[in-house]
Formats: sequence, C-alpha cells, structure tokens
Amino acid sequence: MTETVATTRQGAVRGVIKGGTISWRGIRYASPPTGPLRWLAPQPPEHWEGILDVDRFPTRAPQVLAAELVPPGGATPSDDDSPMGEDCLFLNITAQAQPTDSPCPVLVWFHGGGYTWGSGANFIGDGTALALEGIIVVTVNYRLGALGFLKLDHLLGEQYASSANAGLLDQIAALKWVRDNVAAFGGDPSRITIAGVSAGAKSVANLMASPMAEGLFQRGIIQSGGEHLNTPDTAEQVTAGLLRTLGLSPANAAELLTMPVDVILAAQQEIAAGVRATWVWRPTVDGTVLPEAPVHAFAKGLAKGINIMAGVTANEAGSYDLADPSASEQSPRVLRAIFGDEGEQVLDTYRRTFPGADERQLHCAVLADERYGIPTIRLLDSQSDNASCWRYRFDAPSPGYPKEKWGFHGADVPFVWDIGLEGADPALQTLASGIRQAWTSFIHHGKPESADLPFWPEYRQTERWTMLLDTTTTVVPDPRQQQRQAWETAKWQPDTWWEFPALHPTNTTTDE
Repeated sequence: MTETVATTRQGAVRGVIKGGTISWRGIRYASPPTGPLRWLAPQPPEHWEGILDVDRFPTRAPQVLAAELVPPGGATPSDDDSPMGEDCLFLNITAQAQPTDSPCPVLVWFHGGGYTWGSGANFIGDGTALALEGIIVVTVNYRLGALGFLKLDHLLGEQYASSANAGLLDQIAALKWVRDNVAAFGGDPSRITIAGVSAGAKSVANLMASPMAEGLFQRGIIQSGGEHLNTPDTAEQVTAGLLRTLGLSPANAAELLTMPVDVILAAQQEIAAGVRATWVWRPTVDGTVLPEAPVHAFAKGLAKGINIMAGVTANEAGSYDLADPSASEQSPRVLRAIFGDEGEQVLDTYRRTFPGADERQLHCAVLADERYGIPTIRLLDSQSDNASCWRYRFDAPSPGYPKEKWGFHGADVPFVWDIGLEGADPALQTLASGIRQAWTSFIHHGKPESADLPFWPEYRQTERWTMLLDTTTTVVPDPRQQQRQAWETAKWQPDTWWEFPALHPTNTTTDE
C-alpha cells in the first residue's frame, strides 16, 4: 500500500493517488492574509490536530482571468472550479508513488499571469510529467494584483513597509516552508530548483536577487522572464491611481484595509483589464525585500553559484497583439521613450533582419525584445560570470494551432510538462522528450543534458551559445545578433506598453 500521509511541522496531511503519483493539494504554508494581516508580510501557519485530507486544489487569489493568454494545452487537471479569495496562501506537492532509495530533488514552480491572475495549477495541473521523473513538484499560490503589490507605507506608515512586495514575500514564505517540510514528502531540501513562466520567471530572478531568499534554493529556470519592476516613485503613482479610481483621497487610504475585496478587484479592472492589466501590478525595488534590480544584483555576484537556464519563445508579443490589436501600435511610442529620435533607426535594423515581415510583425518583434528578449540576455550576461548558465529560444510549432500562433508567449510550457501533445507529430514528440530530459537533468544535476537534443554549451558573453528548440534543434552563437546590438547601450525600466488615464491623469492640480 502506497503511503499517502506525510507529517509536516504543522500537522499530518493525506494526499490522493493518481496513476503513478501522489498529490497533496492545498497545504497551507502561511496564515490567511486577511483582516488585520491584509498587505502585511505572511505569518506562519497554525498547527492542526489529526490528519488533514488535502485532495482538492485550493483557493486562488482574487483575479479576473486573461483567458486569451492561456498557452496551448491548458492544465490537466485544472483548478478552474476552485474558489477565489484572500485566504489563498497554499501550495500543492506531487511526488512519484514509488518510494525511492534517497531523497529526490525539488522543483518549486511559480505561475505566470502578469502578477494579476493564475495559480499554481494553471497550465500544469499536478505537474505529473516531471514528478514521474523522480522530482518533487511544488506549485504555489501567492497574492496578486493590488492585494499583492500595492505600496502603502508612504500613506499608512512603517507597518506597511513591505506591502509593495507582499506577493514576493509570499513566495519566500513558501520556499521556507518547503525547506522545512519537503523531506516529509521524499524531497531533498539541499537540492531545490525554482522555476516559472512570465511573471513566475520574473519571480525567479527577483528571488535570486533578494537577500531574504538567500540559501532557500540552488538553481533557477527562467522561461520568458526578464525584469519588470516598479521604482518607489512609480509604485506610488500606481497607488494614487487606485485611490483615484476608488474615489479616495490619500488621507483616506486606511479605508483600503477594510474595503471588500471585490471592490478592490473591480477598481483594478477599471484601471486596466485583460492583457493590458499584466503590466500594471509588479514588485518594487524597495531597498529591503528587493534592494536592487536582479541584473545589478547578479553583476555584483549576489546570486553566485546559482546555475540558471533562461530563454524566450520566438514570437513573445504575438499573443498580446492577437488578444489586443493595439499592442503592436504601442511600439513607436515605446521606441521613442527608450531611444528618442534614434528609435526609427532601431526599427530599420529589424526591417533589414526580418525582410519578409510586415510592419505589424516588426513592431511585435521589437516589443518582444523590449519585454523579454533583451532583459533575458542581460540577466544571462550578469549571471554567467558567477555561475553556469544556459540559454534557449523556443521556435517550434504548437500542435493543433495555426502557424501565426506558433512561438507565442508560454508556448514552451506544454512541452516541459507534457500537456496537450497527444496528437503531436513524431518530430514534436521527440522535441518534447528532449526538453523534458534537459529540464529534468538540470533539476537533478545542475546541467541540462538530453539524448534527443544536441550538446548544449554554457552561455558566455564571448559566444552567447543558444539552443534553438525546434523540430530540428540547433545550437548557434548569438542568434539575431544585429537586433541585440541595437539595444546594447539602451537603458530603460520596462513599464506598461499602454498609457492608462487612471495612472497618468491629465489634470494634476487637485487631489481627488
């Protein structure tokens, strides 16, 4: 009989057997961040007596799903029917049912969704495919949107010094819980890899840069990440915008502490909805939780010894433009903001290097590099002097989807987790196998290796070796070199692509 009961420091939990795995769904890793704990740092969970059945996915953070950004495949099983609420600080664990002779490496996965929607189970369900490879898979729910990333200390005092990074502190609390408890599930707390896609990938970089997360993990996987952070000033602008939307003055900001959550969520949606909302709410470089942006922290060696894999998809911005056709139209303004009068010269570089592309495709390529491609390269450049790094680009088709949707944001996720690939042709099945082998090898041993992929050399600034994952996978030095060089001297803090009236009011002569 396979043992489904594990004893944590808070109490015993009973999981559910599914095929060759056991899943424990909905384990509390912190106290409910409700009532007087709203916007405060997460607190340790309480103890319980007896055995707690944890067989259902837990409550998700309050959110409005941007369904148009869900990658092909979805999650199986999904937590779509799980309730939403502020009491959302739970994690899920999946392990292979067959006992092992020694503790297994651990993968902690942080979901994407622009810090406004998503959950641990989004896209990957229980994470069965990697669990069957002898990995303990942990997925995490954390606070989102205004409830997770709203700067309040300038209005409500030092008690709220970390409110702008409450969601990031949730992730750190989850990692501490994993360190203290994962051995009870067969995991090795000295071999923890953190990984994620989109906002989850950005979270990996932020956690690597946070002194509060030091020693809680040993490796990182960054899938379509980069840097997307607030400065204290921009964070205060977002707070002011939320207050205006709610009809509150700064002097009445304390009303937020008891305001119904659905009112706050509705105000978020009024500021920005759908794909546009994915750029508004984000962590803040606050000097404490996140002392500086990851690229600077890495350059100083503050994440020394943490090996990383990092990459992007071939058409990151295409999914945004399909969901909201005004996305590509933001490219000229974004280029002007970064390059001034030289923005048109940068676009000319893309015209030369993508000769068959129309203007819309060119603008999508620019935005993809601004948001994901160039920030990922800069993270790799900074970290490669201090640890072993590997870079990839996912160029492959998405089975069952038209060619114009290939390479969209998140398109590599189903290949890692073996989701939605049942009808894929043999070449894609082989690619998916190779990707899972490489990811599994990295989690087990700190180096991506696969019999189904070419040799994957380490990333160095001198060559910038990159694995181009496709039906015929190749390894090339510094792909799209001319585009990269066009950004070489650019300095910018990624902000929203769109301009939002609630955050940038034209009339600033009165406080409303």
